[in-house]
Amino acid sequence: MAEGANVRQNLQNVPSIFEISAAETLDNLIYPALSKIFDYFGLRLDFKLWGSFRLKEELSPLLTWLLQLVYLRNRASSFGESFYGLQRTDTKTGELLTRRQQWTSATLLTILPYVERKLRQRSAHQDDTYKWEEYAINLFHAYNASKAVHTFLYLIKQARSHSPIFRAMKLTLRYPSEPPKEDQWTYIFLKMLEVLAFFLQFIQWWYSNDQRRKVGGSLQNPEAKSLDSDGNLPDEVKQSLPKRGECPVCLLPFQTPTACSVSGYVYCWKCIINHLKEHGACPVTNYPISLDDLVRIYET
Repeated sequence: MAEGANVRQNLQNVPSIFEISAAETLDNLIYPALSKIFDYFGLRLDFKLWGSFRLKEELSPLLTWLLQLVYLRNRASSFGESFYGLQRTDTKTGELLTRRQQWTSATLLTILPYVERKLRQRSAHQDDTYKWEEYAINLFHAYNASKAVHTFLYLIKQARSHSPIFRAMKLTLRYPSEPPKEDQWTYIFLKMLEVLAFFLQFIQWWYSNDQRRKVGGSLQNPEAKSLDSDGNLPDEVKQSLPKRGECPVCLLPFQTPTACSVSGYVYCWKCIINHLKEHGACPVTNYPISLDDLVRIYET
């Protein structure tokens, strides 16, 4: 009877993969939401280090790391894990995190998503990338594949940890057997941060809707070309138009075709980047655009 009760308690103490995925999703919302807030207020690091080298970076990663460290030290869980009532414990002993594991967890929670996001942005927006960047992206692909395998094994109860990082640190996620011991001010402070989770989700939703409104709906279509009495384009207009498969800027075949999501026109990557730096607008429609409005087109 006692053994059966112990097994049942252990099974009930294991969170489902859906709760773990929800916690990870909430953790991944912190950085982009804070980035939008800081960009709106123009808050970012910008100072001279040495010579002509300047450091231009956002504050979001630092604040994300501090937030995760506060939760890991007080509740042995990340921001998202604490929100869903989960806790990081030693796989074998069930003890809470050591000081070293707290710092390591906070660093990995911040650094890995940040580096992966930056690498993917550079790969999508730039033609020339370094070899080490390609190797790093491949490593992230391998990590994500390994994480999918661990998740599947965790789902069928063949693994105690849902990710390779948890396995390497010999940690697992469990429901806490007793509520965390916190003083009143710490409890109020962390509760206020949990309320921030709803605000972060709202920021992400607002930004997504704002991007959709920016791409389509509010902009008017470009003015149609003037036609002659027979309903055809004048000869001088026909000669100035690019042929199919040609860039409207250089009038040559596309080199690294890149679409402008605001207007829908396609250009060479270098052509649209150079034009964007000088004019900040679509060359054909003259609509204001930014680097985030450019989408690489990959041929299959």
